[in-house]
Amino acid sequence: MKELPPGFPPVTSAKWHSRRLWDPLGYLRVRTLANPNWDRDTRWLAQTLTRSTPANDAELRSLYGAAIDATKRFPRTTDGHIDDELAWDEVLTAVDAILTVTQRRHLGAVRATGRSGKDVPPEDL
Repeated sequence: MKELPPGFPPVTSAKWHSRRLWDPLGYLRVRTLANPNWDRDTRWLAQTLTRSTPANDAELRSLYGAAIDATKRFPRTTDGHIDDELAWDEVLTAVDAILTVTQRRHLGAVRATGRSGKDVPPEDL
């Protein structure tokens, strides 16, 4: 199973409980998609991603589109092979791209308010 991108709280962190309010996809990623016992309901996931796609944000729309495509392609990989684990890692990679942009924007907003505190990494992450 693919690990979370660097800079995110670990899956077991209590931070995810409050974070789910501003990062529901991140919460879904750590609590459901990373669970090896989850049934990988790709139809539901594609619908969830479609409903979550922002209307007026070209960068995120593109990333959501890639995640939806990877989800709909599952269990095929981008090169056409049928491989559940590799294809699932492609889905998670696409979701992680969304999370990385969301995290970068969130941290920028926190820094802009002057409330970054000790848990906010420097801007270069």
